[in-house]
Amino acid sequence: MGRMKPNQAKGLIEKHVSLQHFDLTLVSPSPELATLVANYWIIEWDLPAGKAYAQEHLPHASQHLVLDPQYQSGVFGLTSGAFTYHLQGKGRIFGVKFRPGHFRRIASHKMNKLTDNCVPISSYFAADDTALLQEFAACKNCAAFAPNVEKIIKTRVCPQDAKADLACNVVSFIEQNREVFEVAVVARHFDISPRALQRLFAEYVGIGPKWVIERYRMIEAIEALNNADAVSLTELSHALGYFDQAHFSKAFKRLTGRRPSEIGLPQALG
Repeated sequence: MGRMKPNQAKGLIEKHVSLQHFDLTLVSPSPELATLVANYWIIEWDLPAGKAYAQEHLPHASQHLVLDPQYQSGVFGLTSGAFTYHLQGKGRIFGVKFRPGHFRRIASHKMNKLTDNCVPISSYFAADDTALLQEFAACKNCAAFAPNVEKIIKTRVCPQDAKADLACNVVSFIEQNREVFEVAVVARHFDISPRALQRLFAEYVGIGPKWVIERYRMIEAIEALNNADAVSLTELSHALGYFDQAHFSKAFKRLTGRRPSEIGLPQALG
């Protein structure tokens, strides 16, 4: 296992503000689980009394195992909308991000049944949810807790699955090729029909390929807005496949609740 740079995390809205309110640590999995797990992520914060922060982000096309002593722990399906987490006081969260398509190797059902849902960790793994959460809450070094979680994941037999590999490769292709905007283009690249691609995504990803295309284009938009001092919204809109700035801004606000021009304005509470 090894550390990854926090700036490798994409989808955090107001990343430069976010990382002033909490510490984000990314840990790579052991080689044995590298085809199943993308990374382990740890968030730790210690805010002054009376202060709070609302962290917004756009989730990726993945399922997560989450240990959260403050709110809700469990296995979370893909989240179809934007996600906001309210931080206050002192806290910590440990998460496992599974590679797109590969949690289907663990589950005995289609991934769309888990989308926008959370179920106990014991639903899939030989683990006592309460005991595991208490063990994590008591540990001194959160990153060093990763091997404990790996032991639990390894209790589940996860046979190789060619369809899981295909689904993961398709999601990766969509993420890396920002000029791709149509499902038909993706399907043609992988020499399958659009309908077959829809079925594959429903079972292995948990949502349709059109959503994945739009989500990663919006994540690219967030990264551009986070990293650039001056961004031409017209050029960004066209680069991400939108007809004009107005259509892009409308889609952006529908998903995040904010206009692209508002990124950079603090969203602190309290």
